[in-house]
Amino acid sequence: MLRKVKLVVMMLFLCWGAMAQNGQKTIVKGMVLDSLTRAGEPASILQFYRLPDMDKPVAFTTTDEEGRFSHSFTLAGDYVMVFDNMGRKVQHRSFTVPAESGEVDLGEILAQDNAEVLKAGQVTAMRPLVKMEVDKMIYNVVDDVDSKTSTVLDMLRKVPMVTVDAQDKITVNGSSSFKVYVDGKPNQMISQNASTVFKVMPASMVKSIEVVTNPGVKYDAEGVGGVLNITTNREVTGGKSVAEGFYGTLQAMASTHGYGGGMFASMQKGKFALSANVNAMKEIMPSTVMDMSRTQDSGFSSVTHSETDMKLPLLMGNISASYEIDAQNLLSATAGIMRMKMDQAGISTTDLVFSEEEKYRYSGNTSTVASNNMIEAGLDYQHLWADVPARSLTFSYQFNGTPAVNNTLNTFGGATVPGYDLTDRRSDGRSGSLDHTFQADFTTPLGSSLTLSTGAKYIYRHNSSSQKDFRRDGSDFVPNPASSLDYDFYNRIGAAYAELSGNFGPWGVKGGARYEHTWQTYSSVPPVTTSPDGRFDVQYGALVPTASVQYNISAIQNIGLSYNMRISRPGITYLNPYEDTTDPTALSYGNSDLEVERSHNLSLVYSLVTPKVMLNTTLRHGYTGNGISSYSFYKDNVLNTTYGNIITSNNTGLNAFVMINPTNKTRIMVNGGITYSDISSRQLGQHNKGVSYNVMLGAQQTLPWDLRLSANVIAMGSQVTLQGSSTGMSLGTLGLTKTFLEDRLSLSVSGVLPLAKGFELNMSSTTRGNGFTSEMSTIIPMRQIGFQISWTFGKQGNYGAKKARRTIEKDSQLNSTSTAESMGSIMQM
Repeated sequence: MLRKVKLVVMMLFLCWGAMAQNGQKTIVKGMVLDSLTRAGEPASILQFYRLPDMDKPVAFTTTDEEGRFSHSFTLAGDYVMVFDNMGRKVQHRSFTVPAESGEVDLGEILAQDNAEVLKAGQVTAMRPLVKMEVDKMIYNVVDDVDSKTSTVLDMLRKVPMVTVDAQDKITVNGSSSFKVYVDGKPNQMISQNASTVFKVMPASMVKSIEVVTNPGVKYDAEGVGGVLNITTNREVTGGKSVAEGFYGTLQAMASTHGYGGGMFASMQKGKFALSANVNAMKEIMPSTVMDMSRTQDSGFSSVTHSETDMKLPLLMGNISASYEIDAQNLLSATAGIMRMKMDQAGISTTDLVFSEEEKYRYSGNTSTVASNNMIEAGLDYQHLWADVPARSLTFSYQFNGTPAVNNTLNTFGGATVPGYDLTDRRSDGRSGSLDHTFQADFTTPLGSSLTLSTGAKYIYRHNSSSQKDFRRDGSDFVPNPASSLDYDFYNRIGAAYAELSGNFGPWGVKGGARYEHTWQTYSSVPPVTTSPDGRFDVQYGALVPTASVQYNISAIQNIGLSYNMRISRPGITYLNPYEDTTDPTALSYGNSDLEVERSHNLSLVYSLVTPKVMLNTTLRHGYTGNGISSYSFYKDNVLNTTYGNIITSNNTGLNAFVMINPTNKTRIMVNGGITYSDISSRQLGQHNKGVSYNVMLGAQQTLPWDLRLSANVIAMGSQVTLQGSSTGMSLGTLGLTKTFLEDRLSLSVSGVLPLAKGFELNMSSTTRGNGFTSEMSTIIPMRQIGFQISWTFGKQGNYGAKKARRTIEKDSQLNSTSTAESMGSIMQM
């Protein structure tokens, strides 16, 4: 496999060299700005006509998040660029493409509202939802009517290349190992608790979701599936200063599963900009019912029935500020806090069968109170060159702190079972992570066709944990040193990268390499390694190459081939050897001997974009030879679950996204994928394979009185794991939104309904390990009705603190489950 990968990379660079010597081209570029706020207009469609034919455009392009656009022309002549977006005045720009290669700058196109159209009520908000590129795609959440009443997790079910299963497990590009960024910066807490946080984060605070399936070497090597960047409403990037003023939004929401509210505010005064975002939510999960049975080949079996209630309050706040020293120098700063609590209570009954004559039953009560907190702060300085606008130098610093508390109480009643410790117990956990990241990035054009990007980074990370275990002795709980553990885990990561990209006629190429070196130190009390003081030191390096080539078949379609290698460092959840004894019949613990996981990914992307139809398909293959996975085995009738580099996996998939706008009031979307997985483990002597699929069919319609209706049906097939499989699910959503007072007041109502018997989400899974079989069924109450109201005040516009073109993009570590999901819960197979 590695030999094939090297051959592909060599072919890509040979193509690069050949293309660099052929073809002439002229790059036409410009920027679309709002005429009042001077903020960039993202996802605007521009059409190009070659005179004298003004009936059929010869090319299309769309603007990026900053409103910038560029397109290559190889045929000399006179052209006209047409900007004709919904609700905006039509604008034309004439230009000439010379016979020789060069560059034509159309400057700024100032988008102005079409007052007559707005007054007539003909604008229907059918702006493009998705912008597709070879290595990434952007889903404009703010332009999706469902964002008014949905959470970020709900929106992710609609995003191409992202899947969310019935148990809210997120995969990106077919992998559960991915990095989460917020406003272009890594967020360690969300990376470790993505499903839980996104479940309570309102989608209305999000501007867009960017899925980077083929991260270049500018990004850290961490994350097999790629990068998931959540851009909030606080961010407006680069370019000209916006008009002075104050702008904000207040919102409140409630549903049968919780309630919350939030505020966004932003202002501009001269060269100083400030924006703030505060949101508070409380998710109330009704009782989740689980039945689990485990049977050994020897005949021993256990059957557990449990019911769990959970409350998840979340508070998020952040502030961004920027000061434009002059046209070439920008200083920006960010700070934020997040506090997520979990209050979980559960009851259970367990039957143990050793033989027909020996049977026992005991009951259990579990109470968990936990909190995860995050404090972040960052500072960026950016310098631009007046004579070379595309050249930039950025220095960045970022701090992250994530203190956490996890307290669990387990009580038991019923029979005394020989060989099992059913003593009431309490676990008090304290953990935390402190990160300091320093980074420098430099980008410069090399002539008219090439761009060079280089950079360096250093990360210092300290993870610590103190787990204290107590057992009941009479009316008191006394310490149990045998099940307690204190540890410190240090990571120091140094990295450097270089990337070269270029455009040669219809061809576009990009290639580079990144080297990362990691130093790790671990120590614990009591010792859990062969070292007397419980300490071990490890260091390793990783060279990560990436390459891509794109060919523009015509003005409206292109195809691209890309390769990258990604790594996943085992996070502390995987490494922590602390034994979780919440369930007396099962133990779970980490493995401090895990190695870095390496994955090779190859993808072929085809895109078609017209004003009415958007199509994107991705054929991908991923290979991992030392994948990290959990596995289970029985020892003394107790199920043990831990982790190891035991997986060899081959995953081949096809993803497709289609969006059709038959009228200016109708949008139809289809988003789906199918994957064939082949998973094996030489160490366990097991092998499994199978096909999985997911599909989302959605429609949005503007009705009379400007009512906006949205309907979606989501389905997912069974999923394959090394030791078994899990069933799929299906559900439907419906939403209705109405705005008043020139769109300042918005009212929305929505509903979610599982499409299954009893309108409940029924999940089941089967696991076959060495010498045992485990089966589990879960009923998840997902039916809900929600209502949302929002009010926009001040002078409308995309105000907000500016951000440097390049800023810290730090690594996040691979974690098996979210912290909230693993705290105090019974181990699930």
